[in-house]
Amino acid sequence: MLNAEQMGIVVDIQLHRINGEELLACEAVVFDGGGSAVDTVLRRAAVSGRVEVEGELKNRFADLHDRDGNLVCSVALDRNSYHALKYQWARCKLLKD
Repeated sequence: MLNAEQMGIVVDIQLHRINGEELLACEAVVFDGGGSAVDTVLRRAAVSGRVEVEGELKNRFADLHDRDGNLVCSVALDRNSYHALKYQWARCKLLKD
């Protein structure tokens, strides 16, 4: 999934979903294991559906950030892989406005 450079700097994952005209974001989930832990949860979600690092983004995707909160890359997800991440592997709540 993640390449060696990405694995060395990624520490968190933040899920996003587009609902009509609205972008819904979840709180970022920080992994103590860094990039290897993020890579593991992405691989587990891939069992459920589409997970493509730097893939074409549609209604569901995840942003991966470094320790400073800078965007490293985005990951395209489908409905099933988004659900697996949100409710099983990287449990998170939607951010309120």
